[in-house]
Amino acid sequence: MNPDPVATYPGRCHCGDVAYSWRTAIAPRDWPIRACQCTFCRRHGALSVSDPDGSLEFRIARPETLIRYRFGLRITDFLICGNCGIYVAACMDSPRGKIAVISVNTLDPVPEGLPAPKPMNYDGESTGDRETRREQRWTPVIDTL
Repeated sequence: MNPDPVATYPGRCHCGDVAYSWRTAIAPRDWPIRACQCTFCRRHGALSVSDPDGSLEFRIARPETLIRYRFGLRITDFLICGNCGIYVAACMDSPRGKIAVISVNTLDPVPEGLPAPKPMNYDGESTGDRETRREQRWTPVIDTL
């Protein structure tokens, strides 16, 4: 059986100042969509997806407006457009380089037929546990943010 071809999925905030191209060979119907239960993600209605074998490239039109919000363990930059206020992605440094997860709601367009999100609760993870999990699941960033 041949693997699925790599497809590119564009995404962006509402105003377009923070945009990205996500490349993955995973078909949308098989995306591992997660609904983190932390207060930040719940309040943003965030649904996250990533592919450790894919790649992610960001385009920031006005870098001076990009907000990098950190909370909790303070190891992750939650990327928010400072112009329109949309949460686009979360990014962190790892031994593999920068890795990230995107907010499904910022895909443009959001593909049809996506699986139901799986609720996830990461309370109680140590910093090391969280970094290890993300290194295994998150998408490599191929540009410098």
